[in-house]
Amino acid sequence: MPLPEFASEAPLTIYVAGSFKHKHGVRLLGRELRALGCRMLDWTEKAVPPPGLTPAERRIWMDTDRDGGQVYAFCRNACLTADLVIYYGASGQDAGVEVGLAAGAGVPVLGIRGPLEGPGLMLHGAVSVWVDGAEDALDLVGRVLAHAAAAWARLDAEPDAAVRRLGGALRKG
Repeated sequence: MPLPEFASEAPLTIYVAGSFKHKHGVRLLGRELRALGCRMLDWTEKAVPPPGLTPAERRIWMDTDRDGGQVYAFCRNACLTADLVIYYGASGQDAGVEVGLAAGAGVPVLGIRGPLEGPGLMLHGAVSVWVDGAEDALDLVGRVLAHAAAAWARLDAEPDAAVRRLGGALRKG
């Protein structure tokens, strides 16, 4: 699918909520979203433990945000101000909190199910649209961006319910 033409400003600002164990996947997804013209609020650039820590010490550093609360503040603000939050599953409680922050602020959430994930009631309900993989998420975002570029003129006639649902949530915002 050819990419739509956009003004110099990014059509969507996106935050990807995901576990630190998915850092590489989140970065790759962010690279592909940037290629679609999106602006990324990228926590992976902020969540960098000091060199020389053991894996256990890195986990403690990540869990306690030893960087003066900067990682937490960045992620919280990103969830509240992004146009779209993408949940990269299966992730832990921090990503679940981020989804909750976004949903509570009225920010649409696109969920990528983990391979063996069965999201609980609250996570399932807070996500606007679920997909089965990163490729599906990229396709969905690309199709929604095409509707945005056309000023949402044909969104109501879109045959794909997921595109209509996510596009409608973004159009409201």
